[in-house]
Amino acid sequence: MQIILRPYQDEDAEAFAAAVNASLDTLLPWLLWAHAGFTPEQARQWFTITHLLRNKGEANELGLFAPDGRLLGGAGLRYSRVQRDHCSIGYWVRSSEQRQGIASNAVRHLVELAWQSPEIKVVEILAAEENMASRRVATGCGAEFKGIKYGLIVLDSGPVNTAIYHFHRQDKSHTRSNSFA
Repeated sequence: MQIILRPYQDEDAEAFAAAVNASLDTLLPWLLWAHAGFTPEQARQWFTITHLLRNKGEANELGLFAPDGRLLGGAGLRYSRVQRDHCSIGYWVRSSEQRQGIASNAVRHLVELAWQSPEIKVVEILAAEENMASRRVATGCGAEFKGIKYGLIVLDSGPVNTAIYHFHRQDKSHTRSNSFA
């Protein structure tokens, strides 16, 4: 599926809240911020934070949209304050749009975006060990499985085993295409 990645706008708040509330079945186990009754005001607050983080160079959070404007989910890059050559990718797709390659297209785009910063050498994806859907996206996009480490992700239940995946700058062959169809 073709997707458009762009920063969130205030006009996206209703659609964002609706997507979160319609996707609790797949978001709640893995994302602490997702909850029943997520409101457009909470979405606007998140959008404000994403713009601040982008302006500070700490993150680049983007909405995932269909060509017709439907909000499909979100994805972003987070830059490490400690390891300047390192950033990580996070993503979510609304339940009704999953298994269409949306997350994979977003990951490929974000890896290419990360490589535009010459200092970035490693792009990382962390997924709860039990989150097989996110892990399939990482491996499907060509990320190298590095291992399992306890406590890198904290869920409502507490710290969990975390699967670690890396893309390395010299391994860019999996991201050659600029087409996100």
